[in-house]
Amino acid sequence: MKSLFLIPPSSLNPRGLPIDRVYGCNYGFDYKPAIHFLQAATYAAKVLGWSVRFMDCPAEQIDVDGLKQAVVEEQYDVVVHWATYLSALEDLAAARIIRQLRPATRFVFMGTAPTWKPREFELGQQAFTLLGEPEHTLRDLDAIWKGERAMEGTPGLGWWTDRGDFKRGGFRSLLDVTELPMPDRRMLLGQYRANRLEVSQITVMAVSRGCGFRCTFCCTNAVDQAIDLEYKLLKPPAVERAPLRKRTADQIIAEFHDIASLGIQGVEIADNIFTWGSKRTQKICNGIEDLGLHWICLARANMLHDPEQIQAMARAGCKMVYMGSESFDDGLLDDMVKDLKVRDVVKAVTTCRDNGVEPEVSVLIGGSPNETWKTLINSWRVSRTLGTKFVHFSVALPSPSTQLYDDAITNGWFVEGDFRPADNAREVIIDLPNLSHRELKLALKLAYAGQYLSPSGIWKHAKSVRSVDDFTHKLRSAGRLLGFLAEGDELREANIPPGRVTPL
Repeated sequence: MKSLFLIPPSSLNPRGLPIDRVYGCNYGFDYKPAIHFLQAATYAAKVLGWSVRFMDCPAEQIDVDGLKQAVVEEQYDVVVHWATYLSALEDLAAARIIRQLRPATRFVFMGTAPTWKPREFELGQQAFTLLGEPEHTLRDLDAIWKGERAMEGTPGLGWWTDRGDFKRGGFRSLLDVTELPMPDRRMLLGQYRANRLEVSQITVMAVSRGCGFRCTFCCTNAVDQAIDLEYKLLKPPAVERAPLRKRTADQIIAEFHDIASLGIQGVEIADNIFTWGSKRTQKICNGIEDLGLHWICLARANMLHDPEQIQAMARAGCKMVYMGSESFDDGLLDDMVKDLKVRDVVKAVTTCRDNGVEPEVSVLIGGSPNETWKTLINSWRVSRTLGTKFVHFSVALPSPSTQLYDDAITNGWFVEGDFRPADNAREVIIDLPNLSHRELKLALKLAYAGQYLSPSGIWKHAKSVRSVDDFTHKLRSAGRLLGFLAEGDELREANIPPGRVTPL
């Protein structure tokens, strides 16, 4: 089977910017390899024996004409898309272009968007959707094409009949992640960067699936969003999170060594949480200490209180750890079912900084229906007093895989009646009881301005410039930020009573 695993040119999406496909909720200020899509491509190559071309058009600077030329010259049997909510229009546009050039081509759509609304990916009988976790369904689809099994009843598969009706199989049981092949980064032919890593080339790792916690707002990374969507269908109406599944410490160490052997210098670990247990984390760190890699990861604040663990991470090359602090109000944290207290975040920041790892905290605007200007301003002020290099700001985006989505539907918070794909780094799609969508967007702008346009914020980023290319990238990102801050007039449109917005 000659296959094209395709990320289309970004000119095919409404904003003309590369879409992040690791987390799936924004047009990234940097651009990273879609690790979950690469995992599926590797599975197709190493387990199914397919011939695979992984084409990442934004990273390889391939435009629409270049894509057309490749499709005409290579005659792929199947084209596979990894479609997030934001990328669905882009992926469908590319598929239609290819369908015109090669009418007999099969199409496979996997990811959050086709799992959420598979009927929107109709391209006739030769189009298929993989619902939830994709690898084993792709295996079964390969067997169907070989005549080794029937399509009817195949779990996790969506398809169209000759009458144009959509059909789907049942729930797909989850696989054992320790049996997945290591992602083959030799397939990646483009250039990638991460703002929080001061080296290049960089890559992404994902060595677990699921989380084990129950935050109401969290839409996790892209593959887990798709899996959680299927779990909601299996056990409505409550959100039933898929179980945590981890690769072994030895497998993770081996993957780090493979990355280093390719000359890659930086790694972003995209797991919802990387630090599952101090002993396990230290074992991994001890196994990669001599590689000279720079890496960053995500972790819960209460998993960052052990100085020995943080020291091991620092020795192994961990430069920054992102903790989802979300709010600096204990009551709001309880609303979000974070199972954390503000003191846990403060202790984690201190422990990380004292032991050689830069901490990053976050403020999620509107993560609780009880958010107010008072709680927001408190979170901004506390986060700034912690003195971290970065504070990550975003607005709550009630993804269909979350409890927050269910609450938004029940209470009528969606501005347009339901979820729509949005960039949570700049768009707001809900009205909360105490804050309108215009107020929430204004809050995001104030947070960005305070973080990045203050003298200290400008100086922090200016002194981190490491090359002409990096300087150009930072200027481009600054231009996009200024454009966002200049658009609209939320302060006037929100009709906020005088004195309600207190300057930071």
